[in-house]
Amino acid sequence: MTKVFYTDTELLEGLAAGNRDAVTALYKLYHAILTKWILSRGGLEADAEDVFQEALVVLFEKAKSPEFCLTCKLSTYLFAVSKRIWFRKMEQAGIYHPLAAEEDGDLDFAGGTYDSDLEQHMEKEKQYALLAKALDRLGAPCSALLKAFYEEKRNMQEIAELFRYTNAENAKTQKYKCLTRLRKLFFAAGVEIRH
Repeated sequence: MTKVFYTDTELLEGLAAGNRDAVTALYKLYHAILTKWILSRGGLEADAEDVFQEALVVLFEKAKSPEFCLTCKLSTYLFAVSKRIWFRKMEQAGIYHPLAAEEDGDLDFAGGTYDSDLEQHMEKEKQYALLAKALDRLGAPCSALLKAFYEEKRNMQEIAELFRYTNAENAKTQKYKCLTRLRKLFFAAGVEIRH
């Protein structure tokens, strides 16, 4: 049964655990207010949906980290991240006004800790986009093999059977060659691979 009221801590813990009720509660509490804010600044409902979902992803990533300590109300953190995302989208679209962030006084709340959280999220998104491009350039056999291992969590014997290698050792060798090619594509694009 769904609770009617959640504390900030319960919402964070629920979000980190992938609890749908916590996500639903966050939507009920904050989505309409953020949508109204974005609409009042020339955005569309679809923009508000994108921004809110991206802000939830940032919050989800932080909530899963044991080091994360919320130093303000959850609503303040979520709105600050959402607003930063919105302002960055406007800046990328070439319609950002430099004073927009300054006019919104609460963006400097809590020493900008959410700013570094957003930077980390944006860097991860950039890395994922570059990884997708590199996988596309890698080609079908290698990208399929790497996806089978890393995404589908198949073992080397399963991969050998799936890709018709003579044994698991040959599949492992091929995986190594594919990873080497993928790394070269990353480095060619100027991306540093972090483990």
